Amino acid sequence: MTTTWKKLLQDESGTELVEFAISAMVLFTVLFAIIEFSLSMYAYHFVTSAAQAGARYAIVRGADWTPACSTSAPPSFTMNYSCNASASDVSNYVRSLVTTGLDPSKVTVTATWPGTTPDCTKNCTACSPVNSQGCLVKVQVSYAFSFVFRPAKISGLAFSGTSEKTIQQ
Repeated sequence: MTTTWKKLLQDESGTELVEFAISAMVLFTVLFAIIEFSLSMYAYHFVTSAAQAGARYAIVRGADWTPACSTSAPPSFTMNYSCNASASDVSNYVRSLVTTGLDPSKVTVTATWPGTTPDCTKNCTACSPVNSQGCLVKVQVSYAFSFVFRPAKISGLAFSGTSEKTIQQ
């Protein structure tokens, strides 16, 4: 009976399977962590560039924008390129930029016209109308990123990007 136990204790068949299972678990954990990190950086990059694109959309469609408006309010997720930019136009434009991998319902866009010129710290001049040439527009884009494979105690991340530009037209 002792020889049978010795043989069983010295038998190494099946150890490769256990080693592979442990190695595969570590490999897939690292692989999915890299994928999650890449997706979160993609969301962060989208938020910052979408804020800049939304501000650019607003600065070229100020009070001096020459084409006359053809409709009063565009439907959701469509842009009215022939009107002065409103907060809903900027929001619709930014949401149209959302690509595969991000959820458009988690994108929040806030466009404001402070009604002042950029040098307000030294010489604060009020703008009338607030979207006239030389005045500021501020666009803030937020995205609530949630992990696909949620790590323990982490529900998600909130990314935010802001762009403030001077209206050109």
